Amino acid sequence: MVKHLVRTGLAAVSAAMLTGSGWVVPAYGADTVAVALSTTLSGSIAEVGRTGLRGIRMALDRINAQGGLLGKQVRLVSADDGAFPANGVSNVRHMILADKAVAIFGPATSAVGTAVETVAGQYRLPVFFHMANDIQITTSNFTKYAFELVPNTVMEPRAIAYYFAENVAPKAGGKKIQIATITPNYSYGRDTVEVFLKTLKELKVNFEVVAQEFPQLGATDYTSYISALLAAHPNYVFAAIFGGDLITFTKQAQGFNFFKQTKIVGFYDQVPLRVLGQDSPDGAIGWNRAPFWAESGPGFKEFLADYRAKFHDAPSAWAITGYSAAQVWAYGVRKAGSFDADKVVGALSGATVPTIRGEITLRACDHQAEVPEFIGRVSAQIDPQYGQPIYSQTVAIAASKTMLTCAQAKSRQP
Repeated sequence: MVKHLVRTGLAAVSAAMLTGSGWVVPAYGADTVAVALSTTLSGSIAEVGRTGLRGIRMALDRINAQGGLLGKQVRLVSADDGAFPANGVSNVRHMILADKAVAIFGPATSAVGTAVETVAGQYRLPVFFHMANDIQITTSNFTKYAFELVPNTVMEPRAIAYYFAENVAPKAGGKKIQIATITPNYSYGRDTVEVFLKTLKELKVNFEVVAQEFPQLGATDYTSYISALLAAHPNYVFAAIFGGDLITFTKQAQGFNFFKQTKIVGFYDQVPLRVLGQDSPDGAIGWNRAPFWAESGPGFKEFLADYRAKFHDAPSAWAITGYSAAQVWAYGVRKAGSFDADKVVGALSGATVPTIRGEITLRACDHQAEVPEFIGRVSAQIDPQYGQPIYSQTVAIAASKTMLTCAQAKSRQP
């Protein structure tokens, strides 16, 4: 098992590994190397952070079982940032200075992500973002040490807009589509909704924005927002809420008969669909960065079987992208023949890396991974193979259709 240290904020719990219900203190020696992860392990989106952590841990377990990297076993140092940027910065700085981490895996939220990226640049260490995806990571906040492994906040909403223009707008019969939006009130949410609406305009979709709501991340009461959305009588509600927040919103919206009055376009990935079960909004348009039912890269079936055996659950997109992030770092180390940050960064810049998600190319100009966004229709039916709802149909929108050009990305970089 990966040697694993857990902290909360700045306070170290212990140099320990959680096994079962107790703590076991491992011996760390010269034959080990540390990698770091500050993520959200408490609060409304804790499941997002926890499953992402599981994916990284599983990948490192496999690497260690196969002899490690360059003759060393890899230990994972992780901490809860509570979705607060200051905590993320403190956690990562401590991991770099005290634990001698040689690489960082990115946090759950973009607000923490951009803060962690700055620290990684200051200490010249590679950081791999498998969850946080704000476009700032590869543009205005860019450092050569940062790699973005999921669709960013230009790619993701563009993909959704393309799907909407091709599959929804033609059915409107030329009538103006009434659209409302609800997204968390920070950069990820505001950027996502802005690009979605801008892309709809570029695609000549006939629509009107009738309401926009921006609750705080971690909100527990959405009733006022739900009432405001329904009062605007939208045909569609674009909801970039995720994780536990989306679950809370969906459950409260059902009390208003929300999904019979409007259609939702939402971030329904594995976690909300599993928790909601047959209460998932049937027929909703859902998007997902790495749906377990649609991935088919080398070794994915084995990973899926191992994950289900270990956790009695299907892997979330965050577990899948976390696993692939560890694969990307390990590939860079092997290719460089070194843990040296600049050598690893050089080995990965422009490289095409084999992962369980398939081959991932990391553009040299901005280190953005050329990965698709998956979009489909939510089915409230329990899939007999997986024991939870999935999409009744899934379409992969290619990165080539949604990415900024290198010239556009570089024009936004420092």
